Amino acid sequence: MNQKEETFEIWKKNTFTRIDNWKKSFDVSYMKIKLDYSIKSLSELEKYILSEYSEADLKNKKNNLALDGIASYIGETFIELIPESKWGIYARDKSNIYYNLPCIFTKYSGSISVHFLLRDILSKRRSEVLETRLNKVLKNDERFRQLVNKTNANRVDGSAPN
Repeated sequence: MNQKEETFEIWKKNTFTRIDNWKKSFDVSYMKIKLDYSIKSLSELEKYILSEYSEADLKNKKNNLALDGIASYIGETFIELIPESKWGIYARDKSNIYYNLPCIFTKYSGSISVHFLLRDILSKRRSEVLETRLNKVLKNDERFRQLVNKTNANRVDGSAPN
């Protein structure tokens, strides 16, 4: 394990601490956000992000802790909702667009960078970025799961896969 991977493991271990610290740093009641790791919470969170941040805020170091808490919450919500997904990092391939960024690794739909999602929300200045991405992944994963199940069932029957 290289240094970047070790740093990521520490980051990953502290995910819920970052989320809790972020939640404590603002009054969620005024925004009426119910942070329950649901699709609806992602929609509400996007409205909050758009009301509180701009694309320029992504580069302002004073926002790092809050934005990392938000990114962690988005990631944990995706992990909760996407079967067989988990945190991962590309720490060895410097040519990878997600190099050194925490990502959600899905079984059938590749990787999702929560930091790129944050950037997309703020650059497009619209909500539904998270819900749209999540629904695409869920639909794609379900299609692949059905295909894998069908292929496995055909193998058990002794027939050739279609």
